[in-house]
Amino acid sequence: MKDKLLYTALRLARKGKYGDVISLMESEILRYRDSFRFYYILALSCLRTGDFGRAYTYFKSAHDIKNRDVNVLLGIAALNIKRAESARAVDMYLKIIDIEPKNKTALAALSVLRRYGGSEELHEWVESGKIKKLYPPFPKLPFNAKRFFIGLLITLTFSGLVFFSITKLNILSNGIINGNHPLRPGFNDSVLSSKEKANTVETGGVYELILTEAEVLKTYEAARSNFNLYNDNLARYYINKLLFSNCSSGIKNKAKVLIKYIDESRPDFATLKENFSYQDVKNEAYLYSGCYVIWSGRTSNIEQEENSTSFSLLVGYENFKVLLGTVSVHCDFAFDIDTERPIRVLGQVLANQNEFSLKGISIHQQ
Repeated sequence: MKDKLLYTALRLARKGKYGDVISLMESEILRYRDSFRFYYILALSCLRTGDFGRAYTYFKSAHDIKNRDVNVLLGIAALNIKRAESARAVDMYLKIIDIEPKNKTALAALSVLRRYGGSEELHEWVESGKIKKLYPPFPKLPFNAKRFFIGLLITLTFSGLVFFSITKLNILSNGIINGNHPLRPGFNDSVLSSKEKANTVETGGVYELILTEAEVLKTYEAARSNFNLYNDNLARYYINKLLFSNCSSGIKNKAKVLIKYIDESRPDFATLKENFSYQDVKNEAYLYSGCYVIWSGRTSNIEQEENSTSFSLLVGYENFKVLLGTVSVHCDFAFDIDTERPIRVLGQVLANQNEFSLKGISIHQQ
C-alpha cells in the first residue's frame, strides 16, 4: 500500500483506534471519492464504533465501485441483520455464496439466521455482541519492503540453484513458454486448424466489413492475444469485427468459443481495462455489442420499480458543459438516483446495428 493516508488509517485500525481512523479519513473524502480501499476501511471503522448509519453509507460507496467484492457484501449483510432485515440479509449471503461457495462467514451467518428465526431471539443474539464474528476483516498491512528485499537477497544468494529449478518447474507447469503469459482456459480451444487458416474468407454475400485474408488472421490473433491477457473488452471488439465480416464460418465459430469464456467474467469500475468512448460506440455500435463502457453524465426520465431502474444518461453532461449524446440505461436492480448530482455508469452495450442502449451493471454516485 503506497498511499500514506490509507497506510496510517489501517495501522490505527489495527490498534483499535477506530475513532481516529474516522476523523483522519472523513476530512479526505473528496480526494478519495473513487478509492474502493478508502471507503472499505472507513466503513469497517464506523461499523466497529457502532455508527451503523455511516457504515452502511460507506459500504454502499465501496459496493458502487466493486459490486462483487465479498467483504463489502458481508458488511452490508451484517448491517441488514442489525436492522432486523433478515430477508435482505439472507439474499445477500446467498449472493456471496454464489460468488464464493465456501465462504465460511456467509455459511455461518445463514446457520445463525436459521437457528434464530424469531425476531426476539435474533435480537438477543445480536445484542450479545456475537454478530461481530460476522463482520468482514480489515485489509492486511503490507510487508516491510526493506526487510523483505534483504531477506529475499539472502535467500537467493544461498539458494540460487534451488530457486532456479523450482521457478523453471513452475514456469513449465503453468504453460509459460519463452516469456509468454500463462495460457487462459479456453485459449487452446481457439487454435485454428491448417484447413481453417487456408480458408479464411467467404465469397459472395453482404457484410458490414470486408477483410482480406491477412486482415482476418491478424484480427483473429489480436482477439486471442487480448483474451489470453484477460483484456476481454478489446478481445470482444475484435471478435465482433470477425462476426460482422466476410471471414469464414469456421473462424467465426472458433471466435464464438472465446465469447463463452468472456461472458463468464464481468468487470467492475476498478477492473475494466479498456474503455470505449461514446462517439466510438455511436459511430459503429455493432462492433461494440457485448462490450462494457464506463460513462458519466446526468440523468433524466427515471423509472423505478421494486427490482429495476431505468433512465436516460446524458453522456458527458456532468458539468453542464458538453452533451455528447443520450443513451437509455436499464438496470436489473433498484437504485435511488439523485438527479442533482452527476453519475457514473458501468454498462454493457446492447446493439442492434447502430442503435444501442446500456444494460446497467453498476452505478456510482457520490
